[in-house]
Amino acid sequence: MKLRYILHAAAVCAAVAIPLAASSITTTFAGGNRFDGNMFNATIGSSSITVNSLDVDVDTGSMTIDVYIKSGSYVGFDTNSAAWTLVSATSVTGLGAGNPTPVSVTPFNLSAGNTYGIYVEINTNANSAPYMYYTTGTNTYSNSDLSLSLGDGLGGNFGSLSVTSSRTWDGTINYTVASTSTVPEPTSLTLFALAAPGLFFARRRYLRKY
Repeated sequence: MKLRYILHAAAVCAAVAIPLAASSITTTFAGGNRFDGNMFNATIGSSSITVNSLDVDVDTGSMTIDVYIKSGSYVGFDTNSAAWTLVSATSVTGLGAGNPTPVSVTPFNLSAGNTYGIYVEINTNANSAPYMYYTTGTNTYSNSDLSLSLGDGLGGNFGSLSVTSSRTWDGTINYTVASTSTVPEPTSLTLFALAAPGLFFARRRYLRKY
């Protein structure tokens, strides 16, 4: 019977889960320049976020989109692959320049109050299609959850062909952020009321058995 009480209490706790709010941040899809990928910084606000998907600006055709992250700024680490962690590799079919191509990344977390380098690339070392498109210039985009500072354009994996500064990544980051609302602690009477159905059915089973 104690096991039944424990399982019921766990179900009650699960029902009081903090909700997640879905949101996104978009830079631009203006294009105008292209190569294999971009590096930029993301500074996270007061709540941690989980990145669930991206939209990228790429050519048509089949390709693999890799996403790397590192703790701290990307600056000075463009060609240092050892400093980066691969968090997602997704096969996609590009929708063409200027059109958002969805990328269902493996979800990854970015902790509150920290700055991360983010590297989004087509996994290739060739100076040929398919290309990733980006916009010339250094720009900042922000909302209440995070701020993006962009960035560098790279040719080949980790700049094996070239690294060009002042290049803004074209794309959207789709993410969820945990609610900051405080969940009040239930009183003992409330807990008893929630647990009562479990106690009732446990007692019925007990009487049937004996």
